[in-house]
Amino acid sequence: MPQLVSMTEQASVDNAGLSAARAGRRACHSVLMVGTHLRAAGGIRAVVQGYLEAGLLQTFHGVYVHTHTNGNVWRKAWYAFRGYIAIAWYLLTLDAPLVHAHVASRASFWRKSIVFLMARARGRPYIVHLHGGEFAQFYQNECGPREQRYVRATLENAAVVLALSEEWRQRLLRICPQATIEVLPNAVTLPEPGALNRATPLAPTVLFLGHLERAKGTYDLVHAFARIAERFPKARLLCGGDGAIEQVRALAQQLGIADRVECPGWLDLAQKQRALATASIFVLPSYTEGLPMALLEAMSWGLPVITTPVGGIPQVVQHEANGCLVQPGHVDDLAAAIAMLLESSAARARLGAAARSTIESQYTLDRALQRLGEIYGRFGLTALTGWHKK
Repeated sequence: MPQLVSMTEQASVDNAGLSAARAGRRACHSVLMVGTHLRAAGGIRAVVQGYLEAGLLQTFHGVYVHTHTNGNVWRKAWYAFRGYIAIAWYLLTLDAPLVHAHVASRASFWRKSIVFLMARARGRPYIVHLHGGEFAQFYQNECGPREQRYVRATLENAAVVLALSEEWRQRLLRICPQATIEVLPNAVTLPEPGALNRATPLAPTVLFLGHLERAKGTYDLVHAFARIAERFPKARLLCGGDGAIEQVRALAQQLGIADRVECPGWLDLAQKQRALATASIFVLPSYTEGLPMALLEAMSWGLPVITTPVGGIPQVVQHEANGCLVQPGHVDDLAAAIAMLLESSAARARLGAAARSTIESQYTLDRALQRLGEIYGRFGLTALTGWHKK
């Protein structure tokens, strides 16, 4: 069983003193949470939505402001501008807010860095909740010396930086050793046990959920599926998500499997749940990750998973214990893993049950909310009510 809990607790012990000292100087009575639009696609939206639906901001007297949405550059700029106006207003009117911002890399970081400057100008502490798997690449390869100093200063001045895994905590410490960095894994709501009585699809289904792109291994997955397609003539590949939809369809056409590969676009909640309930295997062959929500969701539904040992994934998935791990870009190994699971219903059942057990024991939303409540408590925040689950 993965040892993430003990590492998380150790990280908390290591950093609690400095966090408490910073929090004690600037006690908080409310939360100003900042992130992406709740109708946007992506993992940050899923994390935030889980918190909000559980009643986090009612419990700690807070508000949520979005500074990003999907669309063209002008639409994004307009939403960012409106978000900054709202944040400025709440910094003036909320009762001693703690700013908790969800951040990825590139444009997401630069947008939120303005929020952090606004918080510092008002003397308010801020939490950098770092998502995504490309922050190290962004810092090392895409920022010049001046930008790197700014990134380090942003992390160092944070009351707490939240990483999704111990592996990412260590990466961030290499970037900014002076920062107070702790681990808060992503988490999901467990489907009811009755939902795990898996419907039998008309054809064995290999499921992918996420942004269709090279970094997620989408093209590798299509190539791998093509290599086993003749062996499993009834199997199909369902790639649910936005991104390079037309490129994936073109690749499937080129490989002669266009009639076996579906790219329906981003799935709404009901569509996603139906896909998770009827799939045979979940595959996420990413090159870089934080701790993907799609993977945790698939595991919570009792699906056997095939993924790669990148980011925080090895702390969740252990090879042949609760899933299968293949190296990024190893298409032959990926094809072999898919074939093995399509052939063996016993292996699917064993790995799916173990996957579900892993989520139940370590990655439930209740567990994450309890941990976040402990972090908020260091800033003087106390829960007003119990969690409001919908």
